[in-house]
Parts: sequence; structure tokens; C-alpha cells
Amino acid sequence: MTGRSGREPARTGLTVLGLVMLAGGLMAFFNPFAASMTVAVVAGAAFLLAGLTQLWLSFSDRSEALGGRMIGSLIGVAFVLFAASLLVNPVAGMITLTRAIAILFAVLGVLRLMYALRIRPRHGWGWIAGAGVLSLALAGMIVLGLPGAAADVLGLFLGVDLTLSGIATLALAWHKPWVPGEHVS
Repeated sequence: MTGRSGREPARTGLTVLGLVMLAGGLMAFFNPFAASMTVAVVAGAAFLLAGLTQLWLSFSDRSEALGGRMIGSLIGVAFVLFAASLLVNPVAGMITLTRAIAILFAVLGVLRLMYALRIRPRHGWGWIAGAGVLSLALAGMIVLGLPGAAADVLGLFLGVDLTLSGIATLALAWHKPWVPGEHVS
């Protein structure tokens, strides 16, 4: 057995994963509304699972004081209610998630600008400031585009993430380094 054949399963697996992610990303670009709906439903399922797990832990863990179990139960109920709102009305869920992304970008933009000003005149501070301005601009564009933007924003973000992750995974697969001690024939 050569060293090359020992690397092939990992390389093949990474190639398949990269191609699947790339295909998923391209599909999200071609139908961002369907991708946004998928994001809302998957987020709803994740919050539902988290809420049910939190509730189970709150009721099953007798080592915790009653007050702690009550707080844990309230957290679980909040997760389940949010999940239900996403799953019952995914379109409204898309708007909610898109607003949350806009808030996240706004907060990141302000924090990046604060950090850039704090490290100025160190080399690279301008790049961080530029990233902060870009984050604020994206937040503004999303807010100004609501509620219509909700139909596409999540799907486009999913498309960008899957496409770039697919490309990175393919690059990793195709440039998998030689492992010392392997014999390449």
C-alpha cells in the first residue's frame, strides 16, 4: 500500500463534501427565498430541540435548587415558544431572523470601529475600521430593505457561506499535504 492510497479516502471525502456544499450554495443563490425558508425552519427545529432539552434538564436534575430549576424551565419555555413562532409562520420567522442579523451587524460595526480607534495608529487599524463601516452599511441596507429583504437575505448569506466553504474544502482536498513517513510512488 502506498502513502498516496492512504490519503485517498480523506481526499475523496473532502472532495465530495466540498462539491455538496458548493452545489448547496449555488442552489441557495438561484432560489434565495427557499433557502431563507429553510434557514427559518432549521433554526426553529434547533430552538425547539434546545428548549425541550432545557425543560427536560430542569425537571430531571434534582440536585439543583427549585429556583434554579424554575429559571431553567422559563428558558426552556422561551426557546420552545420562539421555535413555535418560527415553525408555525416561517415567513415571519425570516423577518425576525433578518432583523437579528441586522442588529448583529450594527453591533459588530460599532465594536469594530471602537476597536480600530483604540489601536490607531497601529498597522492595519484602517482595515478594521473599514470592516466596521461595511458592517454598519450592511445593517442599514437590511433595515431599509425590510420586510422584503427578509425573503432573500438569509438565503443569500447561506449561499455565500456554503459556496465559500465548499471552495475552501475543495482546496483543502486538492492540496492535502504529504504526511511525513508516507511513501509516495
